[in-house]
Amino acid sequence: MRKWKVLVAVLTVACVAPTAFAQQEQILDELQALKSRVLTLEQENTELKGTVVTQNDADLELQINALTDRLAAGTTVNSAANPVTLSGEFRFRNAWSFGDDAAGSEHDGSWTDSVVRLGFQYDFTRDVTAYAELQSNWAFGEGSSPDAGPLGTTTGVTMHQAWVEMRNLFGRSEFSTRTGRQEMTFGNQFQFGNADWYNGWAFDGTRWDWNSESFSLTGFFLKLDYSNGIGDINQTTSFDTDHDDDEMLGLYFTLKTIENTEVDVYWMYNNGHGEDTFVTGSGVGANGFGNFEPSGGGDTNYFHTIGARVGGMFGDIASGLDWNVEFAYQFGDSKVDGGGDTDVEGFALEAELGVTFNADSNFRVYSRLLWAEGADSDDTGYIALFPNRHSNGGFRARYGSADVMPMENVLSLQGGFHFDPTDAWTLGATVVWGEEENSDSDYGVEIDIWAEYRYSEHLTFNTGVAMVFPDDAGEAAFGFNNGVDDDMQFMLWVQARLLF
Repeated sequence: MRKWKVLVAVLTVACVAPTAFAQQEQILDELQALKSRVLTLEQENTELKGTVVTQNDADLELQINALTDRLAAGTTVNSAANPVTLSGEFRFRNAWSFGDDAAGSEHDGSWTDSVVRLGFQYDFTRDVTAYAELQSNWAFGEGSSPDAGPLGTTTGVTMHQAWVEMRNLFGRSEFSTRTGRQEMTFGNQFQFGNADWYNGWAFDGTRWDWNSESFSLTGFFLKLDYSNGIGDINQTTSFDTDHDDDEMLGLYFTLKTIENTEVDVYWMYNNGHGEDTFVTGSGVGANGFGNFEPSGGGDTNYFHTIGARVGGMFGDIASGLDWNVEFAYQFGDSKVDGGGDTDVEGFALEAELGVTFNADSNFRVYSRLLWAEGADSDDTGYIALFPNRHSNGGFRARYGSADVMPMENVLSLQGGFHFDPTDAWTLGATVVWGEEENSDSDYGVEIDIWAEYRYSEHLTFNTGVAMVFPDDAGEAAFGFNNGVDDDMQFMLWVQARLLF
């Protein structure tokens, strides 16, 4: 029995072994065929990739050639500056006024004024920058030609700013200078502002700044334009004219070492040789009706302005208590054409106190005081220089949205509040009262309600209502020609401002 089992096993192996070897050879043949197919596919894939890359390269080359053709048809600008930064502003404001003048005639009407600015900043190195800013301002309906404005005024493009700034002078990072036509602001803009609510103030001259962590000091020398038309003429040498027009120079010092407090002291000298003095531009001056200041009426004024300002913030009172006090004194001589010389002498004081009660909504209540000495038989009183009466930001309307309350010969009190109901909105209201300092005759009262809507990072809308209630002094002072009557004067305005 045992030998039969062995015989069966041998026969089984004999039959199965050839079959197994046959299957193994078949599997090896199939693997070899599969390997050959894989190699073929890899080769075909490589060829396909090469075709696609070649096609992509051809398409890319066509696109580059097309772009080159378009650029060649345009303008190529080669600049040594890197970077070159473009900035600008588009501002359009519509206003309606209602009321009667002193002669009983209505001055009801609507007007729209516009300001467009384009600025070009050229950074040549880390320490050298040049800036040029073009500006055009016009009222709707004046037309687009340069001589289309009323009474010979122009609505063309002017050079609002053009300056070169150098920093790190003599290897000191604190030391810099800027020369050319430039806006200048100091402190709370009581003496020098940029009148950005209107067409802006710019000054031709040079300034030298030392700005460190503990203090800053600015010295400046300015040439002031004026209305008699015989000032410095472009490219005219001193052989043809003595260039003896109005000038202003000064020093402005700020101490920064006191925590949450700034202390400013300054000295300015007006070297005025007569006729009406104007700054370059057309902002609103101290009396609210033009940019006249600080030498006028044919006078020749040589006077000094010295002053001090202290302001700061107490963060531990409510959500913040801010305050500002500024005092100025002027002295010098005023020589009037035809005789009647008098002294330039006058004091001025401005103080402001504000309390923010809610940090989330920025709910702030504030009050402001202005006292500027008026003229008498012995002196001129205080002569305002270049205060910013109305700003697109910060204090906004300094003494009322109508900008008729003067900043000379005045005692003025103001109170108001503003808050942000949402991140995009600010609402506010203000009441302003004023009287003549040298006569105790009231100018009147103004009530303002205003709103600001920040549509986007660059675009802001503003609107407001000003209700002016003139008193005896205000009837004569408020108005360009005949003054106003004693009834309420009403103004409504809407503004859109785009900054980039």
